[in-house]
Amino acid sequence: MMRIQIVSAIALLLLGPAPSKADEPRQDTIVAWDSYIAGVNATVTERNDGSKPFLWVDQSPGAQQRLRDGELLVTNRYPRKVPQGIIHHWVGDMFVPDVSLDQVMQVVDNYDRYSDMFKPLIRKSSVVDRNGDTVMLNVIAVQKAFSVTAAVETVEQIQIARPNSERVCITADSVHIDEIADYGRPDEHVFSEARRPGFVWRALIVQRLEQRDGGVYVELETVSLSRGIPWEVRWLIKPLTDDLPRKMMADLLDETRTAVQRSAAAQ
Repeated sequence: MMRIQIVSAIALLLLGPAPSKADEPRQDTIVAWDSYIAGVNATVTERNDGSKPFLWVDQSPGAQQRLRDGELLVTNRYPRKVPQGIIHHWVGDMFVPDVSLDQVMQVVDNYDRYSDMFKPLIRKSSVVDRNGDTVMLNVIAVQKAFSVTAAVETVEQIQIARPNSERVCITADSVHIDEIADYGRPDEHVFSEARRPGFVWRALIVQRLEQRDGGVYVELETVSLSRGIPWEVRWLIKPLTDDLPRKMMADLLDETRTAVQRSAAAQ
């Protein structure tokens, strides 16, 4: 019975009738997002220039040893409610022993192979343009929750920074996002602005790599803006919005580690 209730609530929330204009990202929603992201970008700068520890995990005593013991650490930075929306902020960390920063970058920087490495989440990944450390990337990501499918196509502007010889910071800003209706079916199409369900309105991804302690630490930070959850289904949807992102980040980190170890072993 609970499963049926959850499926019904998700379908109502994500795939139901066209939302009213009030359910689309309003100007005050975007202002709140821009303000939050300004703070995130300021922290990225401070971590890169050494004003703050490079990794989030460096601020947690004992966390480095847990990572070196093979754990994956995923933390919810607490969702922030904004007008008509929610900002989701997650950070995940792992450690890959006995590899170099260059070996990790060979995998992380191979964007055209993301659809192979990160199945089934990433269905398409292709480089549109590349100029040195600036990359324009087209990505289709698909996530399923019970019988409901959310598909999003984004254009990512990626910037690769190297604060020093042992550190890399990669930021991916979603400069354009389309939500796809009936993904994988003959009548697949992009939602119009008036009907988009609000899976993801805005997104920023930050990836930090640091070589030390006989391997490479990999940190993934994701920040996204979605439609708010109606109060009448919040008690059903809230656990799902916590569990799915946590599992997705853990899977991405684990798949990255597997790809890096496989690539290193083949060299």
